[in-house]
Amino acid sequence: MGRDRAKTFADRLAPVVPRVEEDVSHLSDELVDVLYPGRRPRPFRIGLIFDRFEGPNYSRALDLARQSSAYCEIREGTRLRHQAAFASNEAGVLRDLFEIVGPITGTDVTVNCKSLPYARELWMPLFWIFISGGES
Repeated sequence: MGRDRAKTFADRLAPVVPRVEEDVSHLSDELVDVLYPGRRPRPFRIGLIFDRFEGPNYSRALDLARQSSAYCEIREGTRLRHQAAFASNEAGVLRDLFEIVGPITGTDVTVNCKSLPYARELWMPLFWIFISGGES
């Protein structure tokens, strides 16, 4: 018979922290993604962040942004910004909103709530494939 291998020093230490937490609801999404990748699946979302602007299309832009399940308002002093993120089944609403606020200076495009290079030029057009053929 073969000899059993001796335990290393690390194997002889008592565990200090459990390797896996059962309940991760108290952790932020970012921390769960780092500590337990894939444990809390989230839908892929493309988002728009735009400032309050003057004009007749502002109320229409707000109506479209509020259709997002991830809509929120951001106040930075006197500045009011609107943030809306859309999943693939909401791609048509995102396109309609982008047609209004896309040309406005200061509008940001995010991918999963992060600013990425070429988000506007690459990710937005790729997201349009989720628009069903029935829409125009």
